[in-house]
Amino acid sequence: MRLFSDEVHVRSARTGGDDPVQFVWRGRLYVVHEVLSRWRERSAWWEHAAVAAVHGEATEAGDPGGRARPVLEIGDLEREVFRVEASVGHSGGAGVYDLARPVRPGTAAVSEVGGTSSSEASEDWQLLRVSD
Repeated sequence: MRLFSDEVHVRSARTGGDDPVQFVWRGRLYVVHEVLSRWRERSAWWEHAAVAAVHGEATEAGDPGGRARPVLEIGDLEREVFRVEASVGHSGGAGVYDLARPVRPGTAAVSEVGGTSSSEASEDWQLLRVSD
């Protein structure tokens, strides 16, 4: 299993649901054959920039007085992870990929590649782990 923290662009199923059906990683289109599992993970909130700022360890760029404080959002604390089996195109060798997005209350979370985007940008998706 290799660990990553790379941005990916994800397309969801058009017929309801929010499971990923395709994603683009490093310029290559991957087709999801099956969603193997799905879960939520809590992040290490104590490592977030907002917590460091409260303790005076970080300030916003362009704020020399240190008055601006970043806000810790719910989506910064929890993410939804999809473990999928996918391959490059329909005929490539399949691998297992963990795709994650922040959990943001009250928003549509999946956006589409090359189509109409939803209310949350696909930049929020990350590739976390690969086993191929």
